[in-house]
Amino acid sequence: MLRIGLLIDTLTGGGAERIVLNFAEGFADFGVDVHIILVKNEIVYDIDESAFNVHWLSEDGLLSRSRWINKLRLAKKLKCLIRRIESDNKRFDFFISNAEDMDRLSKMANLDNVYIRYRNSLKKYIESKVGDKTGLKRIIRKIRWRRKFINIYSNTNIVTVSKALREELVNEIGIKPRSITTIYNPFDFSKLRRRAQERITHPDFPRDKPYIIYAAKLENRKRQDVLLKAYAKLDIPQKLVLLGGVFTESDKAWRQCIIELSRELGISERIVMPGFQQNPYPWIKQADLFVMSSDSEGLPTVLIESLVIGTPVVSTNCPTGPAEILTGELSRFLSKPGEADPLAKNIERALTKYPEITDQHIMPFSMAHSLDSYIQHCNSV
Repeated sequence: MLRIGLLIDTLTGGGAERIVLNFAEGFADFGVDVHIILVKNEIVYDIDESAFNVHWLSEDGLLSRSRWINKLRLAKKLKCLIRRIESDNKRFDFFISNAEDMDRLSKMANLDNVYIRYRNSLKKYIESKVGDKTGLKRIIRKIRWRRKFINIYSNTNIVTVSKALREELVNEIGIKPRSITTIYNPFDFSKLRRRAQERITHPDFPRDKPYIIYAAKLENRKRQDVLLKAYAKLDIPQKLVLLGGVFTESDKAWRQCIIELSRELGISERIVMPGFQQNPYPWIKQADLFVMSSDSEGLPTVLIESLVIGTPVVSTNCPTGPAEILTGELSRFLSKPGEADPLAKNIERALTKYPEITDQHIMPFSMAHSLDSYIQHCNSV
């Protein structure tokens, strides 16, 4: 029996966390001994403890006030945890790291056979760290952050979630990995469609009223503000539902910005914000359209999930991922990031007429294809 470790910071609400649970459930169905290892004991999802194991290194991720000593202690705890699990003389065949903290900690702990599932645009991340700096300060900060990531990710095994992300890491950032390939995230189509049929009991659900929807963390990168501006330009009967949890202070601040913007645009009474939902799929299933407005992604989970359960999709053509999901005739519904006008036009066009969503659009993201690709790739490396 294979033994696999899935490394991630927390299991709070988000695409990366849902994908880790997809991995855990899928590998468990394959007969694999699965262990999810968290930095913090933060879990908002219902966990099937009979199918796989969940461990955590700390309650809140803080073992020292010093950032460097804290990382050293967490790395030591990670190494000790792995030794304890392997005390039955069965070693881990490989690990999949799914978050930046675990990327670093697994390297500091000298874990063998770690495959870093790289998920988001590193180029966009560096741009956010450079911020509005100009001149020499901008150049120095950009070089410093680029060197930092080259040091972290060079000579590691990387699995990118999109082809565009692989090109960016190697050709634009300059990372030289030990190995690199692209494997799309795994999705259990049957389970998604089954969960999409569940009844919605939330009091804010717009019953008997049409709506369009966006499900994402409430953070600047997801650009709910652009979606609000696009929606305000439209004369449509659909309400706008924004699903998304509030887990940090920055989340709370961004949520307040969205509320204030909706008031300024005169659309606050047409906006529904029910917060994080354990099961967002019935909400997506019953929507007339799913709209994504992000500035950057890795391989946006919600776009694939929406297509799988049959909901039409409109998206910004942000780096990276959407162009590998909305292919063929669906590519007409991609628009430039950060711009409300083209997004509004695509929303209107999609609500008027949308192509049939076929198996050809979603088969590259099937559970069996993805998990088998991981096993084959890790064996070959």
